[in-house]
Amino acid sequence: MRLEKWDPAEEAKRPDQEEEADHLKRVKLYSENMKLDEDARKIAQHDQNLLNAKRGINNSHHRRKANLKKKPRPGPETWKLRGAARPAWEVYDFDTRYVDPHIKAKEEAAEKATRIRNVIALCRGRFALDSDDDDKHDFHPPQPQCREFLSSLTQLGSLHLEKKNYSSARKAFLEVLELEGTSWPYSITNARTQLMNMYLETNRPASARRLWEQLENDGSAWIRYSAALIEYVSWNLLQEKGSTAETAEKLLTKAIRGNVYVAFFLGWRDTMDNAMEYTEELVEYGDCDSGSILEAIEYACSTGEDKGMGMWEGTEGSLEWVRSVILRVLNDDDRVCADQDSLTKADLLSWETKLSKEEESFDEKRNEQEEIQKTEDDIEGGRNDQEPDLLMYAGMFRTGMDWLQDAGDFLKSPSYAYLNDVEKKEEEMLDTHINQGDMKIQNVNDSSSGATGGDDEDSETETESDDDSS
Repeated sequence: MRLEKWDPAEEAKRPDQEEEADHLKRVKLYSENMKLDEDARKIAQHDQNLLNAKRGINNSHHRRKANLKKKPRPGPETWKLRGAARPAWEVYDFDTRYVDPHIKAKEEAAEKATRIRNVIALCRGRFALDSDDDDKHDFHPPQPQCREFLSSLTQLGSLHLEKKNYSSARKAFLEVLELEGTSWPYSITNARTQLMNMYLETNRPASARRLWEQLENDGSAWIRYSAALIEYVSWNLLQEKGSTAETAEKLLTKAIRGNVYVAFFLGWRDTMDNAMEYTEELVEYGDCDSGSILEAIEYACSTGEDKGMGMWEGTEGSLEWVRSVILRVLNDDDRVCADQDSLTKADLLSWETKLSKEEESFDEKRNEQEEIQKTEDDIEGGRNDQEPDLLMYAGMFRTGMDWLQDAGDFLKSPSYAYLNDVEKKEEEMLDTHINQGDMKIQNVNDSSSGATGGDDEDSETETESDDDSS
């Protein structure tokens, strides 16, 4: 596909401009030829006068010259060659005034090619960028044409996916990823999400693994939590070589740092579901910002078998695994603080500050939109399209977290019933018991040290009294 960079109005004026330029060129050439003819006549008249003076005015030589002037000699265009020269005469046009239409078309095509740019080849990987965001390249992708093309291509993939044409849908989504680029932390389309959900639905973990490795910088919960789920299945259920509990927890940590709210929805599904209302509107709205509370609710309330919470509910022990990891970190943070890739208590407790920032930014944005809306209402009569109320959903999430804290769910010890390997289960339970025993021993030592300290003081006072009596 080629997108040509010219103005249609300017292109419509080009034939008139070329005709006017051609006319000016012919007029200029005619004036030059007239001047040359005049000079030639002057020279010829001068030579004629010399000949007349030399041979006489009635000489036959002058009469032949006069006849040639009245009836000029036929040019090469009138030649009809025969014999061995006939093939050359049939192929080659001896008329110098003749313009070959094929050569003229080639010249016009070459001139047109200088004004054409192959946008798909030149802007591959930068289709969603504006000219302000792309300073490293001289040629910037023309907007909004490139973004509209990405949108149309994503819609084509969605239609194929709805009809279960997985091969065609995969081809369209991969082309969107290639044109838009996989190194950007955001995407203007949902092609990445749909492709990941399609891989999970069709049970293609290897393709999903390659996809999240390409989208390493993507902060979407749909990508990161899907990667953690696949790694959990590979480690615990399938027990594949190379997949361990550490690798699964690293991917879960990366997902939690991208969107911490989803972790609490996964760990305490029933409680958070009771606290949430009007989630169907949010799921239909879609297109939520990465890392936001709205994205977490959309992900948690997508209960279909092929995406979101539905994939976690259909995987044995996955929700219990997330809850056990959260409880272990909240109750014993010293065990995981050494490694930067490990989950910490600060990562889990950061939801309050993040939610407060989201509420402040949403409140400011809503005030600005209300001021703009007033002016538009006066001019256009108002509009009904509104974004989801983030403050309402944030309040619901806070309510669910308060319920969990009041019930003491965050103080419970983690359960390892999700482990399929009995030896692993015993090791994990033994580690937790050892940690709890160490804490009890430390508390006993602290209390005993305080008691012994009091006894030492009493003995010191008794010796001092004995010395005084002596």
